[in-house]
Amino acid sequence: MNTQTDSLTPQRLLLASDLCQRCDRPLDRAKQLAAEWQASLKVLMVRDGPGSPEEVSSWLDGRNTVHAFELAARADIAEEFAGTGIDATLQVVRGDVSEGILGAAAAMTDAVVIVGASREETFQHLLLGSTASRLAQDLAQPLLVVRQRTRGRYARIVVANDFGDAAGHALATAVGLFPLNRFTLMHVLEDSGPGFTEAHPGALPAALERSARFLDNCGLSATARARIDVVIGHGTVADAIASHVQAAGTQLVVLGVHPRSALSRVFMGSISDELLRRLPCDTLLVRVTEDSV
Repeated sequence: MNTQTDSLTPQRLLLASDLCQRCDRPLDRAKQLAAEWQASLKVLMVRDGPGSPEEVSSWLDGRNTVHAFELAARADIAEEFAGTGIDATLQVVRGDVSEGILGAAAAMTDAVVIVGASREETFQHLLLGSTASRLAQDLAQPLLVVRQRTRGRYARIVVANDFGDAAGHALATAVGLFPLNRFTLMHVLEDSGPGFTEAHPGALPAALERSARFLDNCGLSATARARIDVVIGHGTVADAIASHVQAAGTQLVVLGVHPRSALSRVFMGSISDELLRRLPCDTLLVRVTEDSV
């Protein structure tokens, strides 16, 4: 299990966005995090082909020209970040959205990736469809999916806990990224409903004790450990976490992601996929790797 306890404050952020109106939420969150972490920000625009007669002509004859849309986007970035002190740049690539984001992220291994919307797809489809699922599986970096409006720093953060390596890595990552926050570590007693604890009086104490052992194995500092509250939910994982998020006004849920084979991605869903579809708040997806266990 990951035992990293030092601050993981990133120096760079990568925001995938086309700077359209519906992308204001991820852009605003990227700006807030860049200021909080004193990180540089790269805005990535992925275009799947030429979009104007001028672009078609230059694409066919191999010219690598800067088109009007890119000049306008650079001017937009300059105006958006003027006076903020944030180092913000624009990168434009052509091709498949997922491939473009993965390619840009490969050159920024220390960055947090923030997902915005694409030109052709609706905001919801990109976040909840194949693009986000693939990025969660293939990105080595944490992936932040933004839904809510930004009204300041994240204050209420939940980390889902199934006692596995991915959950431990997700918790360590969250603690490192947000070293001043309190966290709720939530485990769900699956298939348990009203009256379950009365019928099984030992279930709740056992879950709390297992959660304590889990935290012991995470190698967190005493200061970090003191910032973590343990909550035990009941029912299905998705239902219990979604209900807690709604009741507590949670702003960010952190999920550990287990790698899956290409075949299982086609025929099987996952709890992280279901939560990504259902949660009303922002979601941070952290994939476990061999180096993190």
